[in-house]
Amino acid sequence: MFFKPAELQSREVKPFEGFPFGLAEGSLAGVIFTDELAETVFLYHLVANALKDGPVYHVGPGASFSVKVLKRLTEDVSNLYTGNVYSLEELVQALNLVEDGSLVVASPFPTLLNRSAETLVEVRKLVDGKGLVLVLGHSTIDLNELDLPGEFRRFFDVPELFEALAVLRTSSYRGHHRLNATVLRAPPEYVSAVGDHSIPVDSLVKPLL
Repeated sequence: MFFKPAELQSREVKPFEGFPFGLAEGSLAGVIFTDELAETVFLYHLVANALKDGPVYHVGPGASFSVKVLKRLTEDVSNLYTGNVYSLEELVQALNLVEDGSLVVASPFPTLLNRSAETLVEVRKLVDGKGLVLVLGHSTIDLNELDLPGEFRRFFDVPELFEALAVLRTSSYRGHHRLNATVLRAPPEYVSAVGDHSIPVDSLVKPLL
């Protein structure tokens, strides 16, 4: 089936202003974190921003989101839902249940059982069909920085299916924090974001600490 792309601007989510790219409805992103602070800054600010416009779902093995920490960023957390999934088939089932057009965060993605290219294509179809923003995340200290394309293939199986691929790290010096991002792939509107970025995040880190 062919269709004419809609000209209307769809909803876009970003963790914070100044992040290299945004994610529109129908987007699939793979994000690797090399430290816990990078993961916390990105995910909690992304969820806090997205909660203003609708439901947000966090799924994964032992899925948990600290409401106490999230309330430091936004008062209303009533649209946050969490659920446990342990295989890629269970992730597909979960995506069938979420509200169309919502943000879904699945982490740590590489720990899901029975991952295959075929099932990941099913995930891609659901993202397209339901207009979801799906972020597949993974935190690791075992990363080959000299072969990031190979690392994305190791963790996310078929990186060609993704609109956005990024590695996030934090660094600090004399009490000041920066989020360092390497963007390997970005949505077409943000193709200029491909490359390395260093973003001051003191104001974003402060409420989390």
